[in-house]
Amino acid sequence: MKKNFLKILYKRLLNIVFHPFFSMNVKPQPFVLKENDKCLVLAPHPDDESIGCAGIMALNNKNFKVVCLTHGNDERRNEFENAMKVLGVENEILNIKDKHIIDDYDTFKKIDFSGFNYIFIPYIYDQHSDHKAISTHLNKYLKTHKTSDLKIVFYEVWSTMNMPNTFVDITNVVDKKREAINCHQSQVNEKDYTTKILGLNEYRGMLNNIGFAEAFTVLDKKDFQKIIQNF
Repeated sequence: MKKNFLKILYKRLLNIVFHPFFSMNVKPQPFVLKENDKCLVLAPHPDDESIGCAGIMALNNKNFKVVCLTHGNDERRNEFENAMKVLGVENEILNIKDKHIIDDYDTFKKIDFSGFNYIFIPYIYDQHSDHKAISTHLNKYLKTHKTSDLKIVFYEVWSTMNMPNTFVDITNVVDKKREAINCHQSQVNEKDYTTKILGLNEYRGMLNNIGFAEAFTVLDKKDFQKIIQNF
């Protein structure tokens, strides 16, 4: 009796946590942007955008805009701006207080989401409260605003994704990604993000038989909201 109960409970937990992922391809597929696709990267802090997305942005810089929600101080603001110059990406930086993104939906909802095909955000199970808060705010925004064919893209910062469904070959721009991450010297001096993240990218590349890759999970709006409901 106890064994059957535990089996049922286990299956229900899997359904709650992973149900939206069941319809995905088991093998990650190449993530190819169309020429006119518009992509918005939401970065909780300066450096998150470079850690998670610098490769795909370096390959498609005209398709991207980055909005950084916090900056902490002038040094980190300057580092962010330098990284954006390296990547050649349009950008904007807000003034939400560090570690308080969840408390400032009023600023978040002022972001102009119109016209974007993809919204890149940190992986929802990332182990940082500011990173998780972006999923919460975006879900709230999507409930009250109409969007057509919008897809949500999770990227990796602090936590790796267990079931990414797409990847981008960044082998030819890995030096550009290294340069972008190294712009954030105040953070790199504390932790060797450059080596660690490029190591992850090399591992992702190995799984796809290429040199370096960034991994992503691309979801439609409906599946993204299913995940949020059970988060």
